[in-house]
Amino acid sequence: MNLKPTIMFCVLLCACFFANAQIINTGVLKISTNSNVYFEEEYTNTVAGNHVSNGNLYLNNSFINHGATSATAGTTYFKSASNNFLNLSGSAENANFYNLEIDITPEGLKGVSVADEFLVQVENALNLKSGDLRLTGEAQLIQEHSGVDANTINSGKLILDQQGTVSPFQYDYWSSPVNNGGTFSFMGGKFDGTDSSLNPFNPTQIGFTTDREGLPSSVDGSGNVTTALSISSRWLYKYARESGAYSEWIRLNSGSILNPGEGYTMKGANASGPEQNYVFYGAPNNGDYTFPITVGQEILLGNPYPSALDATKFITDNDGVLEALYFWVDGGSTSHILSDYLGGYSIRNKTGGSIPSIPSPLISGIGTSGTVGIPSQYVPVGKGFFIKSIGSGDIIFNNSQRFFKLEEARLNVNDKYIRIGYEDPEGFHRQLLLGFMPDSSADLNYNPGYDAIQMMSRDDDMFFIIEEDETKRYAIQGVDGFSEFLEFPIGLVISETGSHYLMLDDVENFEETIYLKDNVLDTTYNLSESDFEINLPAGFYSDRFSIVFQPAETLSTPEVELDKTLVFYNGQNQIVVSNPNNLEITGVEIYNILGQHILSVTKNLTNQNKVLIPFNESTGVYMVVLKTNNAQKSTKILKY
Repeated sequence: MNLKPTIMFCVLLCACFFANAQIINTGVLKISTNSNVYFEEEYTNTVAGNHVSNGNLYLNNSFINHGATSATAGTTYFKSASNNFLNLSGSAENANFYNLEIDITPEGLKGVSVADEFLVQVENALNLKSGDLRLTGEAQLIQEHSGVDANTINSGKLILDQQGTVSPFQYDYWSSPVNNGGTFSFMGGKFDGTDSSLNPFNPTQIGFTTDREGLPSSVDGSGNVTTALSISSRWLYKYARESGAYSEWIRLNSGSILNPGEGYTMKGANASGPEQNYVFYGAPNNGDYTFPITVGQEILLGNPYPSALDATKFITDNDGVLEALYFWVDGGSTSHILSDYLGGYSIRNKTGGSIPSIPSPLISGIGTSGTVGIPSQYVPVGKGFFIKSIGSGDIIFNNSQRFFKLEEARLNVNDKYIRIGYEDPEGFHRQLLLGFMPDSSADLNYNPGYDAIQMMSRDDDMFFIIEEDETKRYAIQGVDGFSEFLEFPIGLVISETGSHYLMLDDVENFEETIYLKDNVLDTTYNLSESDFEINLPAGFYSDRFSIVFQPAETLSTPEVELDKTLVFYNGQNQIVVSNPNNLEITGVEIYNILGQHILSVTKNLTNQNKVLIPFNESTGVYMVVLKTNNAQKSTKILKY
């Protein structure tokens, strides 16, 4: 088809016009199946435009999309022998293609640059024939077909940025979104992105050193990289073993080969600034990837795609094999010595996300300048994560798990979330997430995918206890609907004296009052009003505290007869228990005002209407708990 009939074809089917060497669509442009259309000039699809391409469209210039696009067949070609640099952009922030081919051939060829925060959505195949597809900033590429990779990669490549730490002491967990010949290697796959804004199509290959610390880039007066940054190969590792031992990390080097979806660790290159930009260069990962795994095995994986990965969809697709994703968060490490590392693992599952136990100033929303936030449902490009298998089978990545999202998803209006905080005397802050999701299949028992165990618990820590299993420490618990009668046991482990605080960090879509129940003292503390300070001896407290939603006077339902008992101090170093109905009292427990246990009495309590308990403690306020077989009563006394 020659150029003249092609243009007549467009005019008949759309409200197109030419202005200042541009082609502008203000209505419906429909390219029929098996048709060929050629646009020599820059093409703009306006806000009112509807671009429907089911045939073949050849673009010799840039495509600016402000409107709607769709495609169920055919190929869009960015094909030019005269322009070496084309743009794909527009306020719609997306463009849909069935097949997409890049074929830029002039001298000094570059390719197609995709605007920041723009989505390139390809239903079927991508052909990088000549020239590169350059995703700038937060631009992403999603392919929607099922099954194996359908792309054809010739001399063209996908180029995209991702940022990491600058600290030579701190780890990032990575996963490559590109491959070269089916696998990823640092040499030829990962580049210095320091001058990415100046040289978007010409990144410089990173270097490597065996020294303990890497070296930053050298740049000229204009900011162009003259000597690429060097990464210390001493901190390149992957992990795919069964026992979970630290010694089972597998050492990598600059020539190591990784499969799409494998994760790896790397430290920063000692650069200045808040973060280091890197460039991935290669064929885009696309299609299905599978990793066999056995129950109990831990493996370092990562998002394999040049788009976000929906963690909820990924966990759902791997139901019965994994329950959560674990993301490393550095807590401010300033040493290469293992025992000096600071940090922990944030967690994401179908209930939501939870931060690790790290110093509170680092936590967004808690510290004054914190930057560590709750992990999103959408795993960023290049992000690595741990999983621990709960069953044997295959871990599956596929294109249906890909998602374009720059912000967190809106909450379901029926879901409610509570974030309970715990802070130890050293200032490390643990956060637990409790989610109420009436549309889910979760209940009060252990629910894979909704409940998640902590990774790397501290000597002083807090956790949920589910199904009375004290061997498992949960950071996330998800249940179905909310009821004010529910009670959620929390465990507390204390190794050092000092002030320990329990608090309400945050609520989402939740208006009810939240209480901490002391099961020993039979009292409740309103966490919605203030933090609760605990000063207890070192120990493991598995049944002392619970999260509840009613105050003690509503929760406590002792028998009427027990209400008639009277407990008081008689001023003669004795506690008096008046029992006019001769109830069968099974025990008396006495605690100081800090909740520390002082005395237990189990003998000579039955068939007596008055019991005298010797009490020689110092002056102060104490709590006396009377217990029967089916009830208990707490009374506060003053020793003087």
